[in-house]
This record gives sequence, structure tokens and C-alpha cells, in this order.
Amino acid sequence: MARLPLVPEDASPEVSAAYAEIVKSRGRVLNVFSVLGHAPEGLRRLAAVGEYVRFQTQLPNRLRELLILATASQNRCQYEFVQHVPLGRAAGVSEAEIEALRDRRLPEGLNALERAAVRYVQELARERRVSDATFAELRAHCDAREITDLTLLTGFYTALGLALNAFDVDLEPGQAPLLP
Repeated sequence: MARLPLVPEDASPEVSAAYAEIVKSRGRVLNVFSVLGHAPEGLRRLAAVGEYVRFQTQLPNRLRELLILATASQNRCQYEFVQHVPLGRAAGVSEAEIEALRDRRLPEGLNALERAAVRYVQELARERRVSDATFAELRAHCDAREITDLTLLTGFYTALGLALNAFDVDLEPGQAPLLP
């Protein structure tokens, strides 16, 4: 059970405004954002970063979802992982790849860019830094903008995952846990 209650849209004009911005980019306000409504300005700013990393980078959809799933799994964030498994499938992430990421392993069969990026994200999440070798491997496939974008993506989903874990936010209705 969640440690903080979800904040209703009509809690305050600030909450209503923050939720309206979220609806514009995402279509609805999920529990992940409703629990952050206790700090509407913080929610608005965090949601703006999320909108950028999710919808405005030039990272391919499949790569983005691989990285989100890797980050969620490394952070043991059930909510985030469950939300992104269907999005990953829709972007072409296979069941075997989802299973490997769930188990915090590097999936087999990734192309060179995906392998380098997932390794980078897993190492960053696990060690809170990356080795020179891991960075060089990613740099062989990505320019500075792409590396910055995927690092921001990892940072956003780490921050969000830590909040979700701290508040023990409930999954959406009809969802079941997927992480061990």
C-alpha cells in the first residue's frame, strides 16, 4: 500500500495546472504523477524532464525502452518496470530481452549500439559511474548529444524510480508485479 495518498486533480489550482500539462503529453495522469502532486511545482518540473527524455530525444523507440527497462530493473522499481514492459514490447523488445533485463543481465542478440547503451546504463545505475572502457564503447556508436540524452533518460528514470520506491506507489488497476 502506498505510503502517501494520491493527490486529486482538484486539490489546488497548482495541482490542476501540473496535471493539465501532464495530460497534454501523456494523455492521462497515472499514479506515478498523482503521488508527486504533493509538490506540484516539483512535479511540473520533473514531468517536463520526463517529457523531454521520453518524447523529444532522437533516441530510437526500441533503444529508449530497453534503457528504461534496464534502469527500472537496476533500481528495482516495480512500478516503472511494469509500466514500460508493454511499451517495450510495442517498440520491438522481445520477451527474452525483457526477461534478461528483469534479471539485471545484458540481453543476448542486441546490436552493437544497443549492447553498448544497455551496458552503459546498467553500469551507471549499479556503480553510479561508468568505466572508461564502457564510455569508449558507447562513444564508438553515439555522438555527444545521444550520450547526453541517454544519460538524462537514465537520471530521470532513476529519480522517478527512487520516488516510486520510497513512496511504495501502487501499480495501476489490473497490473501485476513483474520484478522478483
